[in-house]
Amino acid sequence: MPGQRRIIYLGWQGFGNFGDDLLHDTWKGALADPLELQAPVTRRAYLKAAPKVIGQRMSLTGAERIILLGGGTTIGFQNWGRAAHLALRYYRAEGLVIAGSGAAAPHDRFALGLQRDDWETWRALRDVALCGVRGPLTADVCVRQWRATNVIGDPALLYPLQVGLPSRGTSQHLIGVCLGASPATRFSTATVVRAITAYRAAYPESLVRVLQLFPEDAGTAQDLASRLDSAVVTFDGNVRAMVRAIGECSVLLSERLHGAVVGVASGVPTVPLAYASKCDDFWLSVTGESPNLQVGATSEQIAEELRRATEPSRISVVADHVRCLQDSLEKVVAAVRQWKTGQLTTGELLSWANGEVRATTSSPIGVGAQSETSK
Repeated sequence: MPGQRRIIYLGWQGFGNFGDDLLHDTWKGALADPLELQAPVTRRAYLKAAPKVIGQRMSLTGAERIILLGGGTTIGFQNWGRAAHLALRYYRAEGLVIAGSGAAAPHDRFALGLQRDDWETWRALRDVALCGVRGPLTADVCVRQWRATNVIGDPALLYPLQVGLPSRGTSQHLIGVCLGASPATRFSTATVVRAITAYRAAYPESLVRVLQLFPEDAGTAQDLASRLDSAVVTFDGNVRAMVRAIGECSVLLSERLHGAVVGVASGVPTVPLAYASKCDDFWLSVTGESPNLQVGATSEQIAEELRRATEPSRISVVADHVRCLQDSLEKVVAAVRQWKTGQLTTGELLSWANGEVRATTSSPIGVGAQSETSK
């Protein structure tokens, strides 16, 4: 029988960002693991949390352990590469599992102006299970800079399947809108208001719901709400409540990436406002097309995309892509669960993730069956 096995989570949850907390909750539900062991992200954070980290490491004595990179736009960035190295070393982990994370495209001056990329740091990582990435732009940059991998989608697409989708609480036509990007929205509030007003003309009884997914979006959210005579639903740490607020919408316009992720995962006709390549990366994964609305989009273009999103053919295309990505993500979940229960060794998990076993079996269950004699 295998010894105890533990997962150390590497993410940025707990700082009021809906997307980061959503990813953490998704993995908790999917892996049936509280993921209470959370690695600090910086060396300074390790020093500050030294007694806690030492206590955690002592509690792991005799246990095999892996680091799980929660998701988000992390691959290729220097700070996240260093965080992965630190977590592997401080927790003496046998491997790093990456599933559904993204990278900034080389042409993305906005994202690369906020964080420095450093692929040498990533290439120096050992024992990495790169199970797949968020979208085709990330897959392309990974094969050029690091290693080949598959597109499996954003992990939060699993939330409705693994955690549950709250029931819709309204039958009224509800237009959801979310503006925000670090450090501030890149779209014109006035333009978005004109677009919503134009679209709303076809639904005279409709309501607007402004969604605030991060504290720094508060000013923009209040401005939108006052112009559209609507209420603001603010993320307060309750992921399920915000998922419900998004899922109740009849159509969603979202600049924040994980607003759009929850929208499509919940079956809500969704329109992304693409402010960085991560938005393009995700939208390509669920539609096969780049987003039509880039920074500088007009109100007429936004209103047209809202109308297009509700067309049955468009809804069907998105639903089919989402289901395929969910299937891919569920295979990763199955493999990690098998590792936890001892059906897969760490070496087998790494091999499967990197294609050495996946080439001969379409399911992690097959890997587990093959490994019965080697346990």
